[in-house]
Amino acid sequence: MTGTAVSRPAEWDPYEPDTAADPPASFANLRDRCSVAWAERMGGFWAVSRYDDIVSIARASERFNNSGGPQFGTARPPLEVDRPEHTFYRRALQPYFAKARVEQLEPAVRGFVAEMLEPSLSAGEADLAETLTYPLPARTLCLWLGLPDEEWAGLKAISEELFLAEEGRGNDPAVRARCNDALYEYSRALVRERIERPRDPETDIISGIFGATDGANEVTEATCVELIRLLLTAGHNSTTGGIGNSLLRIAAEPGIQARLRAEPELIPLAIEEFLRLETPVQGMPRWANDDLELHGRRVEAGEQLMLMWAAANRDPAHFSEPDRCLIDRSPNEHVTFGRGIHRCIGIDLARLEIRVVVEELLGRTSWVELAGEPIRTTFIRQGVSYLPLRLVTT
Repeated sequence: MTGTAVSRPAEWDPYEPDTAADPPASFANLRDRCSVAWAERMGGFWAVSRYDDIVSIARASERFNNSGGPQFGTARPPLEVDRPEHTFYRRALQPYFAKARVEQLEPAVRGFVAEMLEPSLSAGEADLAETLTYPLPARTLCLWLGLPDEEWAGLKAISEELFLAEEGRGNDPAVRARCNDALYEYSRALVRERIERPRDPETDIISGIFGATDGANEVTEATCVELIRLLLTAGHNSTTGGIGNSLLRIAAEPGIQARLRAEPELIPLAIEEFLRLETPVQGMPRWANDDLELHGRRVEAGEQLMLMWAAANRDPAHFSEPDRCLIDRSPNEHVTFGRGIHRCIGIDLARLEIRVVVEELLGRTSWVELAGEPIRTTFIRQGVSYLPLRLVTT
């Protein structure tokens, strides 16, 4: 499904310098001035910025689809398919993302964090983006997929290159194609290896879901490749952002750090607040199935709507004091992991990784503080690419 060729003046640009420099201010302006704004980037889309609208659209899967624009030609389930196919793939995958199963990874994840922190603690100062926030999610993904630990670096590097090529400051089709081809080649080889030498289906996702069927749908070799291809990027990049954003908040705000050290039981609530304030994936698209009107704007069938999770997360109509970091905020109904049938399936794994990092860092230091000016990543995927911290252990 493709959008219509309606010509409209651009009302918002996510890569305009002022927007990229201060996304919360840009989103506040959108919510107040034009809560459904037309942007010309990525072929044209409607930027939706109010909490209630975003949640309503995300939940209305019968009116807004997720299959209108697969990035690489072939839909990658379950993200880029809709009901009833989505229901089948989600049910096949869900056991491997169940909270009880994810929790079994905690000792290994904690071991990774301790190992990666040790050199930084000894040195007393380090760029934790390089030494911890970037490696950990990719290493955890390798562990979860049963891959050799040493393969994390190559997968992480190619994923980062792909994302930079996709976004506004890159937008390089040749790089995108090369990176995507490499990820598909890796996925095909991995799926073929598991088909020929299957592992325990109770613990190995590929061995467990290959051949699954409900009579109408089946996880074939080809669809298994599409699924793994999706996980090779979606399974770690947003978590990298979540970890980096959390550590930056802790290091930059002494009051928050002191309270978490005194009341470590608040760490899970604090992480939800960090995720609300600094949303790693700023937005995700949907496509309209039919013509509709939204706040006086006519959206044509087939047009893209970008659900700006980050804008919803600071909407004063839903959150009191939306720009303040209240680490004991409860309830905290943020939409960082989405809403509706396409809500992030890896939510428990992401939360586990962020929690373990925060617990280990605070538990192994007496204080942490910024040792230089951190560098933020690109606008759409919000994170920290440079995080110099001073680590006090005495």
